[in-house]
Amino acid sequence: MTVSELASATGIPVDNVLKIIELGQNGHLYFEPTSIMDNVSILREIVKKCGFKSNLTSNPNTNKKLSDDHLKDAIKRPPAPYDSTIVRHPVVTIMGHVDHGKTTLLDTLRNASVAKSEFGAITQHIGAFPVILENGKKITFLDTPGHAAFATIRSRGAQVTDIVVLVVAADDGVKEQTIESIRMAKHAKVPIIVAINKIDKPTANIERCKKMLQTQGGLDLEEFGGTVQVVQISALHGTNFNDLIESILTQAEVLDLRADPNPPAEGVIIESKLDSKKGKLATVLVQRGKLLNNSILVAGTVWGRVRAMMDHQNNVLQEANPSDAIQLIGWKDLPQAGQEFLQVSSDRRAREVIDYRISKSIEQKQIEDSIYISSKLEEHNKEYQSHLAEKKKGGIFRRRRFSTLYQEKQLENRKNVKEEEICLNVVVKGDVIGSVEAILDVLETYESNQCKLDIIHYGVGNVCVTDIEYADAFKAIVYAFNVGTLKDAEENAKQTGITIKQHNIIYKLVDDIKEEMNNCLPPVEVEDVQGEANVLQEFLINENKKKIPVAGCRCTSGTLKKAALFKVIRDHDTVLYRGKLSSLRHLKDEVATIKTNMECGLRLEDANIRLNPGDKIVCFTLREEQQKITWETGF
Repeated sequence: MTVSELASATGIPVDNVLKIIELGQNGHLYFEPTSIMDNVSILREIVKKCGFKSNLTSNPNTNKKLSDDHLKDAIKRPPAPYDSTIVRHPVVTIMGHVDHGKTTLLDTLRNASVAKSEFGAITQHIGAFPVILENGKKITFLDTPGHAAFATIRSRGAQVTDIVVLVVAADDGVKEQTIESIRMAKHAKVPIIVAINKIDKPTANIERCKKMLQTQGGLDLEEFGGTVQVVQISALHGTNFNDLIESILTQAEVLDLRADPNPPAEGVIIESKLDSKKGKLATVLVQRGKLLNNSILVAGTVWGRVRAMMDHQNNVLQEANPSDAIQLIGWKDLPQAGQEFLQVSSDRRAREVIDYRISKSIEQKQIEDSIYISSKLEEHNKEYQSHLAEKKKGGIFRRRRFSTLYQEKQLENRKNVKEEEICLNVVVKGDVIGSVEAILDVLETYESNQCKLDIIHYGVGNVCVTDIEYADAFKAIVYAFNVGTLKDAEENAKQTGITIKQHNIIYKLVDDIKEEMNNCLPPVEVEDVQGEANVLQEFLINENKKKIPVAGCRCTSGTLKKAALFKVIRDHDTVLYRGKLSSLRHLKDEVATIKTNMECGLRLEDANIRLNPGDKIVCFTLREEQQKITWETGF
C-alpha cells in the first residue's frame, strides 16, 4: 500500500506518517505520499509504530482477476458449429386432459401395459420411454399427467420437448387441462400435433372437437388453412397410428433436429426418486454430448458420479446419446426434477461448483430476508409511533396507566391466539420428487383461516424413523404417497401413537387431509326451523297486578312446538327476541303444538318484549353440525 493509503487506514495525517517512517532504518526509501510500500516486514514495522496491529489480506482496490475456479459456476458450452452436429431423434411429449387416453396411446406404441398398473387409471408422475419403429428410427416419448394437480410436471415436459402431441378425446372434447397444455406448449414455442382419440366410441363427435380446438384452444388446424396437424386415432385399437408416427417424423424433419455428439454431456432431470434397491435414482434426458459411465455430473446443488445407466426396462447401458432418456445411479443426493445437469471434469471441480452455487443461494436468501425484515421493522415503527403519540396526549399519569393497559391488552391477545388457533400438522413422503411437488402445489392453494395447515416435513422415499420423530414432535399425521413404511418406523409410530396414512391417488390424499381438518374444527349450532307464525294483534292481560303482553298469532307454516325455541323477527332482519315460551294456548287450553292455519295465543318468557302486528315468530330447534373448511382444490 502507499503512504497515503496507510495514513487513511490509520487516521493519522500523512505528514505524521512520513515522520514515523523517517525514524525507521529504511526511512530514506519512502519520502512521498504516493510511494508504494511493498515490503511486508517493513510495512508491519511501520504499522506497529503507528500504534496498530496488522493482518495480511487482498487489496480491494486492485483489479486483479481471480483465477481460482471455486468462485466460478459450471455453464453450458457455446453452440457447436452446424458441421460438427448430427441429426438426432425427436423428443415428443404426450399432453392432454386426464383419462383422454395418453398412456394407452404409449402402451399401444410399445406393446406395454403401463396404464393398467397406474392407480386410479391416471398417470401421476412423468415417464420417459423410447419407441423403436420398424424402419429403425427412434422417438423418445414423455408421458405427463393430465390431472389438475400436476401442472408443474406438465410444464416441465413442455419445456424439454421438441414436439407436443395433444391428445383430445372425441367424446369429451376440449377440457381445462387441454387448454392449459396448449398454453404451455405455446409458451415453450413447441409445435403441436393434435391426436383426436376414441374415435371408435358411439358418442364420438370429431367435428365438435375441431371447432372447440379452434375457438377455445386457439389452434390453427391444417384443414382450415393453419399449420397444426390433426390425426384421428383410437389408442385402444391402434387405429391410424402409422399416420400419427408419420406426422411426428415429418414435423421432426421440418425442425431439422441436430445435436453435438461429443462429450461432455448436457441435459435435464426429468424425474428423481429414492429406490429401495438402487438408491438415489434419476431419470434424465440427454440433450447434448455423449454420456458415459463414471462421468461426473452437476445438477443444481447436487452432484454425482455415474455408476450405472439403464433404459426404461432396466437394461444396463454403456453410453447415452442426445435425445436418449435414461436412468442414472450414483447421485450424492436426489437432484430436483426440472434442473439442468452438466458434466464436469473431476470430483474436485464438482464440489467447487456446488460450493459456489450454495454460497450464491445463501446470498440471495439473505437479500430476500433483509427486504422482509426491513418491511416488518417499518410496520413495527409505525405502530410504535402511533402508540407513543397516544401516550403523549394524556400526560405523565395517564401515560403510565395507558402503557399498563396496552401491555395487558397485548398479553390477552396473545393468549387468545394460542387458545383459539386450530392447526393440522402433516408430514408428506412420496415416491418421486414430481409427486411430492404436485402434492405441495395443491396444499399451497389452501387459504382458509378456519384451520391452519402446516407441512412439518416432506421428502422422497419410504417413511423412516426420522419422519416419525418429526411427526411426534409436532403431533402430525404422516401421509405416505406410493411408498411403504420401514419396520422400525412402523414400531416407533405404534409406540408414539402417530398415524401413518397410505395413499396412491393424489385427490384421495387431499380429500383425507380435508377430512382431518374438518375433524379439527369445533361443531357449530345450526337452527332447524319447525314452524312460522305471524302476529295478528298484541293483548295485555292482568297477572299479579301486572300487565303481561300476549301475542295473538296464526301459524303460517310447519308446527309451533312449546318445548322448542322461538325468535321474533321485525322488518325482515331485526331479531327482537330469542328464547323460550312461558305459555302456548289454543282458545283457553294450554297446548304442546300448533299446526298450520291454526290461531293461538303465545306468551314469551321475557315480558318486557312488546310485539306489533306483522312481526314474524319462528319456532326452531338447535343441533350441532360438523364444520367444513372452504377449500377449492380444483378436483
